[in-house]
Amino acid sequence: MNNTRLLSLSLAFSSLKKNVTRTGLTLFGIMVGIALVIVVQSLGSGAQSLILGQVSSFGDDWINTEIKVPAASKTSRDNAAGVVRGIEITTLTYEDMHAITKLQNIKDAYAGITTQVVAGHKEEKMRPYVFGVTSAYQKINKDELTTGRFFTKEEERGVSQVVVLGSQVKENLFAQSDAIGKSITVDGKKYRVIGVMEEIGSKGFIDMDKNVYIPLKTVQKKIMGINHVLWIISQTKDNSLAESTADEIRFLMRQRHDISSPEKQDFAVTTMGEALDIIGNVGFGINILLLVLAGISLIVAGVGIMNVMYVSVAERTFEIGLRKAVGATEKDILYQFLAEAILLTLFGGIIGIVVGIGVAYGVALGANYAGFNWAFAIPPSSIFLSVSFSIVVGLFFGIYPARKASKLNPIAAIRKE
Repeated sequence: MNNTRLLSLSLAFSSLKKNVTRTGLTLFGIMVGIALVIVVQSLGSGAQSLILGQVSSFGDDWINTEIKVPAASKTSRDNAAGVVRGIEITTLTYEDMHAITKLQNIKDAYAGITTQVVAGHKEEKMRPYVFGVTSAYQKINKDELTTGRFFTKEEERGVSQVVVLGSQVKENLFAQSDAIGKSITVDGKKYRVIGVMEEIGSKGFIDMDKNVYIPLKTVQKKIMGINHVLWIISQTKDNSLAESTADEIRFLMRQRHDISSPEKQDFAVTTMGEALDIIGNVGFGINILLLVLAGISLIVAGVGIMNVMYVSVAERTFEIGLRKAVGATEKDILYQFLAEAILLTLFGGIIGIVVGIGVAYGVALGANYAGFNWAFAIPPSSIFLSVSFSIVVGLFFGIYPARKASKLNPIAAIRKE
């Protein structure tokens, strides 16, 4: 770099130091935009890994069959009640689960439904979610018990009033006491505790430790008064055949529900691979949207730089005229003001990167403290994108004021002073 370039850089730095307040406000605008880019990409990466981890926690060899609004009557749905606004979906049944288990590539399956109840033991009460499931639930999900056992097929068929407690429910109702063999009330009826699940944490954003597990038929007959289920999870023998097996399930369900066309399907069948693809696509779309918003913030900051450069040119007209009068070329003036714009955006970018990493780390700490397995990650692309974008913003929004300054007539500029 020659002496002229060094002089331009030195003059640019000196000018920025002279106007600390204006420089600080401009840096703040750039910093916010760059920090947003870092935070958005970090949060996008962390959220996607969290969601994928949550879904993957259910295993990779399952196929989910759940109730769905037929395409002809699309509206919002409440899964917990199996009710679509104005429509109650009651077509998915326990018998459908048995039909699915007879397919060649299905190893086992369980059906389920959820609701919320008041559970109590002596003076202690809480409102856990009930998972009304069939006996294969624990085997397919591979969730272990700390004490006791899960309910059997015989207890399921006999509509037995037995319950398995989530670890937090046991802690709330029994504290350090042994719960096995004792009774709790579920909506006023007595249920015998036969097992306590180990601490599981969150799955699919559901805190599994705050659930209780009761045989499906017991929940249907004695708690909810219904005959249908909300979902059926089937486990494949050969997961490489998951897609073709899902097609078999769709064909079977259309036959059982007397559905003539896919548009009238009152169920949805999703493989683990399809679920991960959907999550990946949604995450990518959200990330792009947030990056566009961050880009708009940077453009607004760039307009601020242009305004600052215009003011700087106006304030230093005499200086520009004097430098040109003693031999400075148009390029020298151009480089000086471009250097100011690039220094502004570069410093703002560096500060923004540091702030963005700090905010992203703080969010990761908070999420982990709240019980989410949130991975702190700063994609290298976000650093490269931030630095590159800050330089481009400086060049793009600084070039016009810099060119205007370089084209000033030295005599007219000196006279203006």
